[in-house]
Amino acid sequence: MDQRQIISPSQLSWLATVIIFTSSQTFFPREALYISGHNGWIAYTVPLFYALFITFIFYELSKRFPEKNIFEISQQILGKVMGGIINFIILAYIWISLIRNIAILTAFMDSSILISTPIYIIGIIITLMIIYYGKMSYEVSARVNELTFLLFIGMAFTMPLMLIGDIQPERLLPILAKGIDGFVKSNTLTIGWFGDIFILGAFLHALSVPKQIHAAIRFGLINATFILTLVMVLTITVLGPNIGSKATYPIYLLAEQIHFTDFLERLEIIMVTAYTFSFMLNMIFMFIAGLIGLSSYTNRKDYRIYSTSVGWFLYMFKVLSFSSITELYIFSSYSSVVITLVLQVPILIILLVFSRRKKFKKKQSNIVKKEHKYARRWRWSTNGLILMGILFIFFGILFGRDFSICGLIAGIGFALCLTSALVTSFMEMIKCNKLRQNST
Repeated sequence: MDQRQIISPSQLSWLATVIIFTSSQTFFPREALYISGHNGWIAYTVPLFYALFITFIFYELSKRFPEKNIFEISQQILGKVMGGIINFIILAYIWISLIRNIAILTAFMDSSILISTPIYIIGIIITLMIIYYGKMSYEVSARVNELTFLLFIGMAFTMPLMLIGDIQPERLLPILAKGIDGFVKSNTLTIGWFGDIFILGAFLHALSVPKQIHAAIRFGLINATFILTLVMVLTITVLGPNIGSKATYPIYLLAEQIHFTDFLERLEIIMVTAYTFSFMLNMIFMFIAGLIGLSSYTNRKDYRIYSTSVGWFLYMFKVLSFSSITELYIFSSYSSVVITLVLQVPILIILLVFSRRKKFKKKQSNIVKKEHKYARRWRWSTNGLILMGILFIFFGILFGRDFSICGLIAGIGFALCLTSALVTSFMEMIKCNKLRQNST
């Protein structure tokens, strides 16, 4: 790999946020509202734990194998043959996820933005964009994502203000009164979308300090969970769970509700544009991750030479994969979780177990030890707040059906815990960054 390409911790965290948010805001809100009704806003809690588990394993691997990505690590741990098999499985997962996302974005643009444009033209435009960025350094894509992320995050956090006249909080009541069945089903399905964070394993070599990787991805995950929960609450309080569960793209329908006088009635165009660019960057990084994995087989340092051929091969697979939006919806909603758990979990466990062999244990540098110790307070605060938020959820599930006040307390407690965890995880990332800067 080209070791000269580096990205900053903040860029990695924004990337993690964009990957999780854009993937989860396609078909899943509809399914979560159909399963859990007005309690669909709690559908991102268990998947957050799963994504944090992946992040922890990335941290452990990067400690023992600094400046190496997951493809290089698997070959070093398991050897050329077994490592090659594991890398092939990882590439298969990336390939499936990328085809799924291209099909979703193509269908979204065909049904909402470019209605009169033939769908194959939309697919070709998306493919050309992916090929173009695939020929560049991923530093360029990270910088572009950093710029568009400001618009994306600004829109997400100002939506409650722009929709304040349409919000009906009573639609959330009674909170957590439907029992645990809907909670388990909706959270299980969401794991398939949060599993997309797995592609960041291809960029572990882009940062030299393991704790920066850990803190950056953690903050990105919590940030994405916060925004997803906020958007889901807005969907329920503005559209209602019934309309939200029938809309193919609830976020687009939500954006259409924004009206500021007669001169600002089409703000959804700006919001959808920001979302589309972010989704495109999601796929670009998936594509680059696949190219990095492919180059590990040929021992070439420059993955960019494969961009054109792989890009058009990908478009051919996309055309042949889904014959209708119904097939795409069923696959995305139900098959993604199976593919994620079946492919990811065994690989992660194998890599973690084999990396703990004595011959792979290395003495940690002083910088790593200082960072681990210095940010410990913020890290444990974040962990405690997330755990407390889960306890609030279970408290509401157990007692919310019989006592509505218990559900209300649980909902408020979870919101406060998630907001506080966002702040503490951000502070952890800042602390790690400052220590690294002061040490160099």
